[in-house]
Amino acid sequence: MLNIDISDTKGFVRKLLMDEVFDNFLLVEANVKSNVSYHISGRINKDFFDNDELSEMVSEDYICWKTTRGHIYNVIKGNKLPLSFKLVFILSKPNINHIIEKNNLPFSTDDIANLTLNIYFDGKSITATTITSLRSFSTDKTLEMLWDNSVKAFFKHYEIV
Repeated sequence: MLNIDISDTKGFVRKLLMDEVFDNFLLVEANVKSNVSYHISGRINKDFFDNDELSEMVSEDYICWKTTRGHIYNVIKGNKLPLSFKLVFILSKPNINHIIEKNNLPFSTDDIANLTLNIYFDGKSITATTITSLRSFSTDKTLEMLWDNSVKAFFKHYEIV
């Protein structure tokens, strides 16, 4: 697990909500506390989509951030900062598989429950936290280290400090 304190809050929020930087992540949930509290589940309501739309989705369970980013932006924007917000992102199975194959790991995508990136704003500062969840117990921390390093490299690539 890795905790990253974001020093450029304004720049980070712009990249998060207005740019395409995080668009390939899947949204598990979003919580925003402002004048009222909002809880948004990223779980796909399959009845809303036709079969063609469902077949084009990256995940059977969770929506891509790019398709819901505008909704969250509309909840957060305004003259006042929200009191807090929390976003829970996970990596899609194709992206998990890419990490597995690139690093010759002894895992399959079915062995990995989630590679998670939590983003939390407490009203003053933003913290990003990584979490690695396996479906069964393992003492091997290679995947956790690779996920942490991938997030560090991702942040460096997009100049998130």
